[in-house]
Amino acid sequence: MTDEYRKKLIKLVKEKAEEARVAVRGVRDDCWKEIQALEREKKIREDEKFKGKDDLQKLIDETHKKIEELSQKKEEEIQTV
Repeated sequence: MTDEYRKKLIKLVKEKAEEARVAVRGVRDDCWKEIQALEREKKIREDEKFKGKDDLQKLIDETHKKIEELSQKKEEEIQTV
C-alpha cells in the first residue's frame, strides 16, 4: 500500500468519524427536545428533565469516546498494513 493511499484512507476514516459525531449530536438534540416537551406537558418534573439531560450527555460522551477509539484503532491498522 502506498503512502499516498494510506493518507487518503486515514482522511476517509477521520471524515467518517466526524460524520458519526455529527449524527450523534443530532440524536442528542432530538432527545433533548423530547425531554423538554415532556416537561412542558407536565409528564415529567423539572428535576427529572435535568437528570435526563445529564444521563443523555453521559451516553453521548461515551459514544464519542467509542467513536474516537475506533477511528484511532483503524488509523493504526492502516499505518501498519
